[in-house]
Amino acid sequence: MKTKLSICRKKTRFASAHEAEAAAEAAPFKLRAYRCELCRKYHLTSRTKGMKTPHAELARRRGTS
Repeated sequence: MKTKLSICRKKTRFASAHEAEAAAEAAPFKLRAYRCELCRKYHLTSRTKGMKTPHAELARRRGTS
């Protein structure tokens, strides 16, 4: 995913994919974690079109954790 510098600066940065995914799971709506090409940290996005479904979301749909 290509993030503009101005957007990268506004978004919360997570040091690891695990931290970002935990924050995404705690959100009241569907979010996905991705690694930013600019800052090399992880951000969250609600955009999922054309993206793989995260493992945590697949597990949630199956009813397992």
